[in-house]
Amino acid sequence: MNPEPILIKEEPFATFIVGVLNAVGVPEEDGRIVADCLLTANLSGIDSHGVVRLAHYIRRLENGTIQSRPQMTFTQTAPSMGLMDGGDGLGHVVTYHATTHAMRLAAEAGTGLVSIGNSSHFGMAGFYILRMVAAGYIGMSMTATDRMLVPFGARKAFFGTNPICFGFPTDGIPVVLDMATTSTAWGKIALAAVEGHRIPDSWALDADGNPTTDPKAVAGMHPFAGPKGSGLAMVIDIFCSLLAGMPWGPHINRMYGEMGDPRRLGHFVMAMDVERLLPLARFKENLGEMLTEFTALEPAAGFDEVCYPGQIEGRHREQRRAEGIPIEPGLAKELAGLGRRFQVPFPG
Repeated sequence: MNPEPILIKEEPFATFIVGVLNAVGVPEEDGRIVADCLLTANLSGIDSHGVVRLAHYIRRLENGTIQSRPQMTFTQTAPSMGLMDGGDGLGHVVTYHATTHAMRLAAEAGTGLVSIGNSSHFGMAGFYILRMVAAGYIGMSMTATDRMLVPFGARKAFFGTNPICFGFPTDGIPVVLDMATTSTAWGKIALAAVEGHRIPDSWALDADGNPTTDPKAVAGMHPFAGPKGSGLAMVIDIFCSLLAGMPWGPHINRMYGEMGDPRRLGHFVMAMDVERLLPLARFKENLGEMLTEFTALEPAAGFDEVCYPGQIEGRHREQRRAEGIPIEPGLAKELAGLGRRFQVPFPG
């Protein structure tokens, strides 16, 4: 039998993450942003984008391919548009500040668009959307990633998993559609590799283009819905990479395989002020009516209920904030090792 996961409360976990990041030169304020992003993913049940990534960020911070104190710059180019240069910093910090600028532009002009360049992995796309919807904005975020998606009709990977996220404010759990353009999120495969689990043979392909159950042998993944997911991945790369003047598709630095150079990732965020079209309270009322009817649909065979995008993740956040975040033994061992190395007590 596999050992049971351990449960760790959010605040001591955040203190641990900030302590480890601070030990490699990340300011406490920036460390808090990273910890908030990672733990929001774990709280939401998106463990593939949570603390499982911490050790990797530490390696890149130590080798200088992520800057612990980047020189970030924002340039407003129009009433509703701007450019954010991340200075090769932590993508969570870069995109957090870009989101702040997007909301400010939306408050002034109705819509705020920010193109982000010279960044790195930014964690869960929904983290930035949750900030926007909490402030009453409709939000969109997306990012380009290194090649992993095998385009429809091709044999080799070309685009990244290229996630995209939309969010809408409600009076309860917000509507948040956060999805990769592959049939499975790459983070789930990365988590399986850390925990020593096999993966379904329908998830990914090896270097020869054959199905594999070994997460460490994965060289490519299927797009969702064939040509639709493949086409959307291209569109996201255009928004994130080409508009920001960053490398695209197969030219993007590999997150784990090319550790000697900065990632130079591009992202894109948008905030839209609902009040410019409809009073926010009225919008929430209308959306609430839609969700009430939607969730009242009769479930199909094998389902207990019909859930809207973001509802299950919202429930996870409520439950895990109360009970603690479950961490698998393999990951707990890795995190505890980081704690010993940097003399930061691991709360597990």
